[in-house]
Amino acid sequence: MAGQEIQSGQSFENHLTNELRIALEDFTELSHVADWCAKMCASEGPQLATCAAICRDIAELAEFNEKLIARDSMFGPEVADTFVRIAEEGLPELRQFQQHPHVAETITVIDRTIDSCLTLLETVEGGQQMGGQQMGGQQMSGQAMGTQQPSGGRTR
Repeated sequence: MAGQEIQSGQSFENHLTNELRIALEDFTELSHVADWCAKMCASEGPQLATCAAICRDIAELAEFNEKLIARDSMFGPEVADTFVRIAEEGLPELRQFQQHPHVAETITVIDRTIDSCLTLLETVEGGQQMGGQQMGGQQMSGQAMGTQQPSGGRTR
């Protein structure tokens, strides 16, 4: 067990699957692009207020997904699924304003992130969960995932 802890402590990125790595990169980019788009929309006047609000929500969801992947949260797949649903519901509104370059760029990044997120969810749901692994790849850290309590107790 001690060897596993040392091995898992070597590098965060070493334990990420390709699907996780791609989703994490996409969520990171999306959190920045959508936040930037929200600010641009807000500065362009009230006609883009809804667009700004959607982008702000998307940015925060992307950032939250980043955090859950980073800590290998058991709730990661559920929040990733929520992201996909909300992003897909927000896209029609955003597409009404795609003539604005910042909105068009955000739509592109949202589409890419939805795709990588769906690929990741298929991997997780497709039985490639080894041990107690959820979205993250911390299988080698059995202590982190193998002692999960259904009570949801916090370690903090």
